[in-house]
Amino acid sequence: MKNFSITMLAVLMFSCQQQTSDQPEESSYEIQDTQPSMYAVSYQVAENNINYYDSITRKYLKTDPIKAFTVRSVDLIEAIGLPISDDAKTKYKHVRIYLGLDSATNQFKMYLTPVKGAKLSAGIAGKDVILDGPYEGIPNSNGEVSESDGQYMMDFTKPCPTTCPEE
Repeated sequence: MKNFSITMLAVLMFSCQQQTSDQPEESSYEIQDTQPSMYAVSYQVAENNINYYDSITRKYLKTDPIKAFTVRSVDLIEAIGLPISDDAKTKYKHVRIYLGLDSATNQFKMYLTPVKGAKLSAGIAGKDVILDGPYEGIPNSNGEVSESDGQYMMDFTKPCPTTCPEE
């Protein structure tokens, strides 16, 4: 839990800014694995929830929202307890975590997508890599999971209070 708290603190320290790198970037990544990704939502659903969160933040807080956080992949790997170093072999060196709000359920969301070309120390945000391929949607209220194919973002959201740590 301590590592998770430290990771979340680190996440809060880096907000996303629109800056570009001089290098050409990929805008999508074709999944080669035949196993569909679990806990994913279509890119359109994620984008709608992100935009809804942004509009609510602007309306009620009267400020531009913190839309996303760019996080080093090694920080996430360390948070789950794997030994890691700065030169770890990962396909993407950063991920972006977007904040969203589902307008139908009023449930807060966090969407995760890889980032290519980010260099935070130089102020370069990099470009999101929108995943594209087969994925399993999140189970609906009947417990049914539909398989889909296309652009998606990872949705690992299980916010507290339903998942609060025991005290």
